[in-house]
Amino acid sequence: MNSYNENLHSSVVSALNEQELKLQKTKATLDASMFSLYYAEGARITAAENLHKANEQFSFQQLVKEQAVIDSDLSTNVLASANLGNELVAKSVTNTSVAAANVQIASNAILKLASDTGSIFSMVNAADYGTEIYDQSKEAYELMNETAYLAEKTSQYSMEASTLIAEVPSNTLSKKAQTTDTSIKSLLEAVTTNFNTASANVATESASLADTNSKEKAKEGTLENINTVYNSEMQAYSLYNKELNLNLLVKVPDVIGERSNYKVSFNSYKSPFNKGRKRGYPVKKYYIFLVKNDRKEIFSISDAEALILMEPDSKRYLELPSVADDKHEIDIYQSQLKDVDGKSMGLGENYVVFVFAVLDNEYKKLLSTFDDYLSAPSAMFRLTKQLAAPDSNTIKVIDNKMLFHIDENEDDEVEYRCMFLPNNKKLVKGLLTVEGLKTIESETKKLERIADKYDPIIAKLESKINNLTSEKGGVEDLLSVNIEEQSSDDLEAKELKKLKDERKKLKVEYKNTSSELSKLEKELTIVERKKQQAINSIETPEHIQPGFFFNYTIASGLNIETYSVAKKVDKEGEWEVEITTSTTDNFGNRLHEEDKYIPVVLAMPDEGEGINKQIVGALSDFQNTKDFTYKKKSSNVLTNKK
Repeated sequence: MNSYNENLHSSVVSALNEQELKLQKTKATLDASMFSLYYAEGARITAAENLHKANEQFSFQQLVKEQAVIDSDLSTNVLASANLGNELVAKSVTNTSVAAANVQIASNAILKLASDTGSIFSMVNAADYGTEIYDQSKEAYELMNETAYLAEKTSQYSMEASTLIAEVPSNTLSKKAQTTDTSIKSLLEAVTTNFNTASANVATESASLADTNSKEKAKEGTLENINTVYNSEMQAYSLYNKELNLNLLVKVPDVIGERSNYKVSFNSYKSPFNKGRKRGYPVKKYYIFLVKNDRKEIFSISDAEALILMEPDSKRYLELPSVADDKHEIDIYQSQLKDVDGKSMGLGENYVVFVFAVLDNEYKKLLSTFDDYLSAPSAMFRLTKQLAAPDSNTIKVIDNKMLFHIDENEDDEVEYRCMFLPNNKKLVKGLLTVEGLKTIESETKKLERIADKYDPIIAKLESKINNLTSEKGGVEDLLSVNIEEQSSDDLEAKELKKLKDERKKLKVEYKNTSSELSKLEKELTIVERKKQQAINSIETPEHIQPGFFFNYTIASGLNIETYSVAKKVDKEGEWEVEITTSTTDNFGNRLHEEDKYIPVVLAMPDEGEGINKQIVGALSDFQNTKDFTYKKKSSNVLTNKK
């Protein structure tokens, strides 16, 4: 390789390697920023939940305080009434005792008077029996006896009244009323303290929510900035690769199970001359080499030249015919191509691809160089095994058990991590989601991909349609001329027959052209509709649930405290996990009764303490999974609701 080509190749490789390293570094920063935002959103959601609880507690304490104030007022009135009653009862005891004593004195006097009256009546009875004086004395005697009896009864009643009023426990009642009032006042103080605490908690949680919201928005801005940088670097790498490295790409198909093949695509080597071979199209053959990522920096043209001298059975290269097409694509299976060291391609190992173009000698002479062309390495890739996640329709939560069904992954040691994402739209709102991270740069990139996919097809169809439209117009003109010529009066029969035969052929040609044109126009309409649908899917990204940032990267990096591992049940393909009072959501918070959650399953290789690079996990479709309402009582059913 001459010094110019060597320096050029070195510069291209260096530029691509530098850009790829930047991409890897930015990707790591982007992932870290995703986690920072995720935990900031978790803190924001927790703060919103705490404020919601604080408001509920404040409302409850407000009602309790209102009732305590009412009870305190009643207690004050009861105490005042009890004290007044005690005072009046004491006076009643004194007054009743005095009255009883006075009645007793009066009763004694009446009894003495009755005794004297009896003595007088005895004397009258002895001296004046049967006289008017006797009759009057007898009447007086009888009345006096009755009065004495009534006086005795009155004395007895007054004594009983004095005894009964003395037995009224007004003093005890007053003391109890005082004790009760003291207790009620203490309760009011405690309730007031709780109310003030609840009020302070509302203020504290409001401030906490404002603080976490500010921090969350700052994390959003950081992630959006890093995402913009990442997309810019992706575009820069794609541009470098497209302009300097044949647009060499390796794509691994996104399929469930073991990925055993990959697609290599690259643009044709550009010649400064005409592409036709007679004018010097330079490439005789293309070769593809598979190189381990840690050896890409030492793989050189001399290595490539030595490898292509080996027999094709060695499988250390793939030979492609040289064609003048703008783009080359080939699907390569593990069994077809070994790496340049002769080792079979392994799952989970990092590789790159090189393209080697053997140039025509005449072309080399024109350039005064005898070097062939070796591309820079492709972006790093690896083959892995993709686990399957359970279908969202099979995930159910019934009677405090999360159940799901999955038939795949039977040959692997898989750990199913079950998570519960809060889905309270009142609390979880205004947060950045994965779909919300769509930036102008990423949308532009997707638009470019759509254009690259559909525009060449559309242009080709439009070109064919234009050609056929011109042909159809020409046939129409020939038919018009034919009709005019047939209308001539001086035509001979032979010429007329010839014109009619030509007209039949023109009609057939017109019909075929019209049919082909209609077919192409329909095909063009379908392609344009597909292109527009692809564009619309970019312009209107839809986020269903939950209202925060969550994806496979986040789910696979969560701590064990935030998920529960499912256990297999007796039924084939059935798994379950118990939901207990200690079960947490994906942020590590206990599940709240009557709140809604989305059950999610993450399938991960059960590697223990190690990391299995050969197997990639899978996350269930949580956006289309029915949520459920959590209830603590196991007898109640946790009904799934959309």
